[in-house]
Parts: sequence; C-alpha cells; structure tokens
Amino acid sequence: MREVAIIGAYETVHGNHKDRTLRDLVTEAGNGAIKDSGIDRKEIQAVYVGNYAGNEFNAQNTMGSYAANLLGLGDRPAIRTEGACASGGIAMRQGVLAVASGLYDTVLVLGVEKMNGLDPETTMEIVARGQDQDVEGGYCISGPSGFALNAIRHMHEFGTTKEMLATVAEKNYFHGSLNPFAHKQKEISFNNIMRARMVTTPFGFHDVSLVTDASAAVVITTKEKAKSVRKDYIVVKGSGIGGDYFNVALKKDSVSFPASVQAATEAFKMAGVERKDIDVLECHDCFTITEIINIEDLGFVEKGKGGQFTKDGHTRLGGKLPVNTSGGLKAKGHPVGATGVGQVVEMTFQLREQSEKRQVANARTALTHVLGGPGAVSIVHILQRGE
Repeated sequence: MREVAIIGAYETVHGNHKDRTLRDLVTEAGNGAIKDSGIDRKEIQAVYVGNYAGNEFNAQNTMGSYAANLLGLGDRPAIRTEGACASGGIAMRQGVLAVASGLYDTVLVLGVEKMNGLDPETTMEIVARGQDQDVEGGYCISGPSGFALNAIRHMHEFGTTKEMLATVAEKNYFHGSLNPFAHKQKEISFNNIMRARMVTTPFGFHDVSLVTDASAAVVITTKEKAKSVRKDYIVVKGSGIGGDYFNVALKKDSVSFPASVQAATEAFKMAGVERKDIDVLECHDCFTITEIINIEDLGFVEKGKGGQFTKDGHTRLGGKLPVNTSGGLKAKGHPVGATGVGQVVEMTFQLREQSEKRQVANARTALTHVLGGPGAVSIVHILQRGE
C-alpha cells in the first residue's frame, strides 16, 4: 500500500451557530482545506463526507453529493459515511484507504453536523437514534444513561471517583480556553464542576459533551505528491477500525470498549510505532468517564488506573501525555459527524506547530480516536510529521 499524507486542513469555529446554515459550514471548511493544501480543486478525485443526521437535523439527504456540489466537485464520486459519533473517523479511514490502495491519488475528507436549530427535545431524540431503537434507544438507554452504566461499574471495580471525572472536565475546559476554534473558550473551576446539577448518576452537567455545529476538512494525497506540495505535510502512519455489539445488553464488558482496543491494535501495527512514541492525542470524551476508559483501552494506562493518571495531571498540557488539547468534545464541542475529522485537523495543527497557546512542544507523532454509538464502532489514526 502507498503511504498517505495530509496536505490541507481546516475547521470552522465550533458553536451554537443559529445564524449559519449547513451550506455555510460545508463551504467554509471544504474551501478552507483546499486553499490550505495549495493545490487546484481539479486535482481532487473523490469526496468522503462524515455526517450523522443531516437528513433529520437539516432535512438534507445525499450529503456526499450535496457537499461535493457546493465545493465545485459535483462531477466527482462522493460518499457519505455514518457511524454515529464515529462518522467523521470512518470518512477519514475510507479516504486514507482509497489513496493507499491506488484507487485515487488525491481526495477531500469532510465532516459536518448542524445540530442546533430544532427544539432541544427533538435534538436529543435524534441523537438517541444512535442506539437500537426497537429494544433500547426507544426506551431507556441513551448516551448519558448508557455511559453512566460504564461509569458506575468502573467506580465499583477500580475505585474511580466523581473527583476524577471532574478533573477530566476541568482539564478539557482549560484546554478549550486556549483554542480559538472551541465552542466553550472559558475555564470552569473544579468546585463548580463538582456542584453542577445532575444529569444522570454519576454525571453532572459538566460530565456531558456539547451539542455543537461545525465542519472540518482535510485534503489527503500520496506521500510522494505531498513532498512536492509542502514541507510540513503530515503522514497518516496507521488507520484502524474496531467493532462491538450494538446492544448494551449484549456487551461482555462494562469497563472497556473492545472496539477501541481492536482499532488501536490495528493502527499501531500498521504504523510501526509504539505507545511511548505518541506525543499528543485526541480521544472521544463524549462523557468524562469515556476519556478515562479510552486512555486505558488505547494502551497508555493500565486498566483501572486512568482516573488516577488523569487526577495526577499527566493528561494536561505539560504532562506526560497531553490528551484533548483542543478541549475535546467537552469544550471544543461534539458536532457528531465532524468530530472525527476535526480531531485530525487538531493533530495536524499540533504536528505543524500551529497550535499557539495549546502547542505541545516538539510533538512529532499523534493519535486520534473516535467511538460511535454505544461503543459499537471505533476508528484510530496515527499521524506523524513528514520527514
């Protein structure tokens, strides 16, 4: 397989954009990434679009062709991918594999979600459709209640505390305060996080990710072509995907997400790097417990010790393993279909040393991770500075 590289990256500011349309978000991010790549859009041979629910949030189907048409690429093959919160990660993987296999030389990968605009109850109903509606999602299992089960079990087995969860939120709000692309660019004190109103035990208001509008895009091509385009190209060293049972009732483990373990194993094997080589990572903190479980499943921390590792400050900027320097889903926001691509944009900025106040010094190798639905699908990418 051919080596693949990122030559263009762009994301919109994340937020509650009541004054912006889906069209606005797609055109800004897509055109921004093409401009950043330095190539003519005529060189783009295909478009991959991650989107969760444009048909319900925005009354817009055929999202791949919709986005391609807006970007002057309407005569190119365009594919929409959907896997709930992993939708953007899946789009990225499909784009990478297409270039690596030789099917295409240059493609655009874009993720978008415009979630605000409906009443909150309807919005949450649409979000909950990432579960099995017949037997779980249509009754009592939703994102908050489902992941709360993981939190309670992790607390029971390993002594993880509410304070450890709050540390994740406080840290990510701090990182978000340094990120001009974040939905929430404001620090929130640990005490305020601990005192926040409850959503579902043990989650308070600040343990839950945001309902966000945004779009993100990258242009990827062969490493050989990237060398001729720009000096600070970023190589996609590894790509992995994993799966697990869709129904919470069928899962064999409540303190781990096997899909993430599978995806990480595949990505690290392809990349030929070790965990100790990762300088910075973005992982899926849809809830505070998820970040704790993720850093364990990805192999950075022994199972059960993610909470203490976080509480000790190791995942904060300046720590042993900076996690979610963007602010994560907690502060940067969670525009479902765009999240996976936005993570890749954030890590591209880090590896190019364009992250300003949130820059990780001498970052050379990075990782991105998304988890879709009730832990049913996970995507991991490993990125590295070009030589």
